[in-house]
Amino acid sequence: MTEKMKHKKADDQFIRDMDDMLMKEHAVVKEANVEAMGDSEPPKGLNKIRATAKEYVLASIAVILGSLGTVSVMNPNGLTVGGVTGIVRILQKYTGCNFSLTYYAFCMVILVLVWFTFGFKEVKKILFMSLAYPVVMFLLETNDVVLLKSDDLLLVSLFCGVLFGICNALSFKAGFSSGGADSFAKVIKYKFLPHLGINDITFAINAAVVAAGAVVFGLRIGLYAVVITYTTMKVGEAVMYGLSNKIVELEIITDNPKDLAHFVITELGRGVSGMEVTGEYTGVKRKDLKILCTPRESFLIKRYLSHHDPHSFVTISTVNSVWGAGRGFSDIHKIDD
Repeated sequence: MTEKMKHKKADDQFIRDMDDMLMKEHAVVKEANVEAMGDSEPPKGLNKIRATAKEYVLASIAVILGSLGTVSVMNPNGLTVGGVTGIVRILQKYTGCNFSLTYYAFCMVILVLVWFTFGFKEVKKILFMSLAYPVVMFLLETNDVVLLKSDDLLLVSLFCGVLFGICNALSFKAGFSSGGADSFAKVIKYKFLPHLGINDITFAINAAVVAAGAVVFGLRIGLYAVVITYTTMKVGEAVMYGLSNKIVELEIITDNPKDLAHFVITELGRGVSGMEVTGEYTGVKRKDLKILCTPRESFLIKRYLSHHDPHSFVTISTVNSVWGAGRGFSDIHKIDD
């Protein structure tokens, strides 16, 4: 055998050994990826039952805390807030109607509107809490359960905000909605204001109800409603996302960039930028989307991806400050002031 043939045989053997090693590495990496992505797969069988049970337990705790905050803390101290709760408080002031029954009637009206507008799929998200909330409030109301009554309305407002914030965070984590102002905002957006974001419409509704409450109950009570609303928002974000900054940056590599971008732009009212990236291992080209949003909105995006693209890859970074146009961003013109 010539020296050249020996070198060629050695090279061939080296290539075969490298191929075998790469195949083994590929198998290990694939197994690790499948194991790591196990939580992203939709649960089946017993796991699905456990996941569903966990969601309903969280939603039930949210209902209890929200009902306690409303009937056992807010109402006995003569306070009010935005949304459906604030509307019912105003009606109660003038008519003396039963709070929980009137709240139930409003929830049913919103539920019917959502059903006719979006179908039963959307109704399923609000059905449980729309029914459970009034029932728990009615039980607390009829048994005169008072958790806190004090002349220190600031303390009461903060306590209300804490209860409402935890309630909202748990309901979001469970994938439920109370069927209040946010659901009504969806209907308004779909029917009349498609160019506006749901968050903007919800804020406008809550602001209008708080302003009306200030007229009915007095400016002092209206200002306490602002305290409750602000505390609710901050506590909710802390429970959902930890004690982080108010703006986060999401980078999402997804197989369905158009659908995700449409959801973020139309449902959340946030901007999306994207670029094409290539996986060096697979050579596959995918879209990398970048989104700046609040922690609450990032949780909504996560929920959307878990249902529509569980194999997407997401990185989240906290942002100290953002200069530019957008909710929660700093006005770039004021930097030099």
